Amino acid sequence: MLAACFRILGCSSGTIEIDSNSAMLPQDGLGDVRIPPLSPVPSGLAKPDDRLCDTCSQLGLTVESFTYIPGNEDAYKEQIYLGLVKDIKEKMRCPLCRLILASIGSELPCTEDGQPLSISFRWETDPRSSSCAMAPYAWKPGGRYANPKRLNAFPRITVLANDTTNPCLINYVRPIEDTINFNMVSNWLYMCEDWHGDVCEKSKYLDGVVDNPTALIPTFRLIDVVENCILFAPANVTYVALSYVWGKIDPTKILRLTKGTINDLAVPGALLQQQNYDITPITIRDAIQVTREIGIRYLWVDSLCIVQDDVGPGGSKMDAISKMDLIYGAAYLTIIAATGGDANAGLPGVRPGTRKIPQLIEEIYPGLRLANRPSDLAHIPNIHRTRAWTYQELRFAKRSLSFIGGQAVFQCCSYNWREDVVFEDRSWYLTSNRSRTVELPNKIFELESMIYGYSGLSLTNEEDIYDAFAGLARFFRTKLGSNLCHGIPDTDFDWFLLWTAQDPPKRRPHAPSWSWSGWQGEMRPMSWWRNRPSTEEIREIQKERTWIVWYERKAHHLEECQRVSNPENSSQSSSRLPPNPETRLQSRFPFDCSQTLPTPRKLVNAPKYIQSGHSEAGSGFLQFWTVSVTFRLAEPESRENPSFGPRNTHSRIGIFGRNGQEISIVYVNPDWRHRNLQPQRTHEFILLSEGVDHDLRLDASEKDLKYMVMLIDWQEDGQWAERVAVTSMEKTALDQAFGQGPIWKEIILG
Repeated sequence: MLAACFRILGCSSGTIEIDSNSAMLPQDGLGDVRIPPLSPVPSGLAKPDDRLCDTCSQLGLTVESFTYIPGNEDAYKEQIYLGLVKDIKEKMRCPLCRLILASIGSELPCTEDGQPLSISFRWETDPRSSSCAMAPYAWKPGGRYANPKRLNAFPRITVLANDTTNPCLINYVRPIEDTINFNMVSNWLYMCEDWHGDVCEKSKYLDGVVDNPTALIPTFRLIDVVENCILFAPANVTYVALSYVWGKIDPTKILRLTKGTINDLAVPGALLQQQNYDITPITIRDAIQVTREIGIRYLWVDSLCIVQDDVGPGGSKMDAISKMDLIYGAAYLTIIAATGGDANAGLPGVRPGTRKIPQLIEEIYPGLRLANRPSDLAHIPNIHRTRAWTYQELRFAKRSLSFIGGQAVFQCCSYNWREDVVFEDRSWYLTSNRSRTVELPNKIFELESMIYGYSGLSLTNEEDIYDAFAGLARFFRTKLGSNLCHGIPDTDFDWFLLWTAQDPPKRRPHAPSWSWSGWQGEMRPMSWWRNRPSTEEIREIQKERTWIVWYERKAHHLEECQRVSNPENSSQSSSRLPPNPETRLQSRFPFDCSQTLPTPRKLVNAPKYIQSGHSEAGSGFLQFWTVSVTFRLAEPESRENPSFGPRNTHSRIGIFGRNGQEISIVYVNPDWRHRNLQPQRTHEFILLSEGVDHDLRLDASEKDLKYMVMLIDWQEDGQWAERVAVTSMEKTALDQAFGQGPIWKEIILG
């Protein structure tokens, strides 16, 4: 399908033959490597007053230094000290010092935590391609790496491919021209098809290959980049999808597909008409150009392929939004606009003068030009990765072409290539890489990581919290057999309720407090740092260590409730629930626990939450019975133990019993603490399950088990409660509860 315009014979043979006029793909596809000729080295690299400093002069760097020599392994392992950052910053006439500082990051400070930062480097070698690179890094006294924000954690500096004497060019840097060479991009697509076969035809997060999205989405439209119009998609169509952010652009002032424009935009040439072209966002114009350049006819863009004002029940807009997984999973390629804050940022390199981020190349001396080759581009500010709407688009894409760091980067299920590094060598690839497409080893933890990765992302409209996750919700149903009840899988409800936050989140009033969806901020499972049992083991844990029968209220003005996970409709749910809850509860607690059915009641002035992805409509208010205890909260007496991972920035509060001793601690939002921490006031906790050290660890013995508890705060004259925090406490702590001690109580949780 795709045509490459260049061909180089295998670099491992020691010869390079370039045919810049050929438009045919090699027929044998075995040892051949197709690669465009190297661009010329930019002029004006050498400055009149440049000269190496004494330290860099003593390194004795030559072109041959960047070719691996077998048997010289000890020298490659040596750490080479270059000096303090503050001293290196004063040697800006030295081209190597400039390059090293720039490769680590322009925001590299001279000190961190009051300690001076130094710079050293080691050699990184690849015996397979005989290439070498300098790997510089900044560090503090004691050997600890510096960790300022926006620094390139893994910079590499190597010789330009134009200068190397190594017959193999793999892993060397090639100069980037002002605009993208789309023959190279087309070549990557061919390499993916030829080298990886069907592996990259299936999105990791879809159960199968979606060949014909038009059969699943009746209103599926595409931009025809040849006829420059918008039409219904042909059956079994090959198309490109665009993933980008709208930003703060007023959607009413850009070209959109609406009921009023749908007929006009279907006319060939409509997108080129001046009144339409002028209000088409630049990123969309660039994506249309990219699609043409790589030889594909059709492009999907949300604002032009979804009828924006066809909203409401049964409208085509919500139908398309709910099937974003199918749209991106079926696309042959997804274009990702990874830099820029809005839809007018464009795609760097598509048009002249738009790269913005220059390639870091320095001339050390005539004949030796060195360049930065970051191992990844994660250090580049990327607003695309911070937005909730683009989160699932990235995961469902089977191939992507990202525009980041001033260049184009291609990634498929098996490997990735980019403009500034030579990668096109089939024999090297086959001996050094395996397919990255693997079956999910632990579905619960995979899905858990997806939820918590999504939770910290930003939304322009907070009410989109479920809509922007709709495709992944379908993935939950497929892989876990679960429906999402306000973001929590119903078949593993007890497990997923045990989430926490490293930094104080802000309450999102559109969703219930017991779910991560009710808060703005990055959430984490409480077991995020533990050894991970299998999905089957997790479900066994829940059978043994949980007891709550969860119900969701259908509406505030109704008395009816529905089971969150109905055992009559789900064999997985049935296997999780105890066969006789009353018997298990009575043996677990020394008081009457026979009541588990909700008491009929109505709620007055309760907030209304947005609809979730649950299979049946519900209010988002849980109604259930469990054990309630009250304790006093005060300044903690115990010291905080250092723990693995980032420091918790919540307020740490001690939990105290009747005997005045601290029984546990809980981390709460500082604002809640300021409003509620009063001497002698008691606070209510409800028991959720049994666990160990803030999780439900499988290998815990009975004597190690604690209670997982939720601190709650009652609202509106005690009609319902909201979640404040989750923690754990010893089972014996219940004996120190205030008031009546532990009691069996009905809770309504919003």
